[in-house]
Amino acid sequence: MGNPPNAPWPPQPGRGGQQPPYGPPPVPPGGPAPGPPPGPGWRPPHGMPPAPPPGRRGGGLVIALVGGGLVLVLVVAAVVVLLVRGGDDEGDGGAQQLTVGKIAGGAEATPLADGSLTMARPGVTAPVVDIYEDFACPPCGAFDRRHDPMLKQLAVEGRAKVVFHPMLIFGEATQPAHDNSLRAAAALRCVTDGAHWLSYQDALYAHQPPNESATGYLTRDLLSYAEPLGLTSDDFTSCVKSQRHAASVKTVSQGYVSSGIQGTPSVRVNGRTLAQSDTESPDALRRAIEAAA
Repeated sequence: MGNPPNAPWPPQPGRGGQQPPYGPPPVPPGGPAPGPPPGPGWRPPHGMPPAPPPGRRGGGLVIALVGGGLVLVLVVAAVVVLLVRGGDDEGDGGAQQLTVGKIAGGAEATPLADGSLTMARPGVTAPVVDIYEDFACPPCGAFDRRHDPMLKQLAVEGRAKVVFHPMLIFGEATQPAHDNSLRAAAALRCVTDGAHWLSYQDALYAHQPPNESATGYLTRDLLSYAEPLGLTSDDFTSCVKSQRHAASVKTVSQGYVSSGIQGTPSVRVNGRTLAQSDTESPDALRRAIEAAA
């Protein structure tokens, strides 16, 4: 018998009776962020409404904003070059040059040293919308297909500062999801230009493994997804093959968990973790963001 519409995902416990660790427990609107992770018997309340087919993935550097009827062309432009430390983990690659990318409409995509990326118009500092995501988490893919166009539109309109936080939520015992996630997040950190970063994130979600039991994001695939974007340099290829930033991905992810992130996707607006009801639809998420402005 098939699962009823909107049934929590997945319908049965995973390997060894463990549920995948994404989908934080609901938080009452206006309530505090969740506390320490619950005990081993906790079953995360997945159940995001079914996402529409990913029709906006066109490859290259074009992102269609369906809701607003806009098409944003990400322009690879060296507006600002930041020399930053790539991380404190041994073997993380030392200093990186991170390039701010221009988005048509006046917004900028700024990669940060911890692997996250800020998307906003210059001078816009609030409200801050933090998105915590794991590329091996199917609900994260559904969230991206549902909300990404609206979030980009808010950033272009100067109505929010959106920060993407790729992370590793799966433990090492949860295979192959753990390794899938780690390879993808480490590869994204090899992209130092903000415009390319957003396009490569789109490509990762477009090729997301169908579930946490499927192997995906193999090194050869991660490189092939990057080729249409022009990410073919020797340094990028070497970075992806060696998983240069894997140790830092783990360290940064543990910091997010210690800050109260219990699962992915998680959304915080001005530091407050949103309830699941606030992310059920783009309109609901937009209202929650605008209420915090």
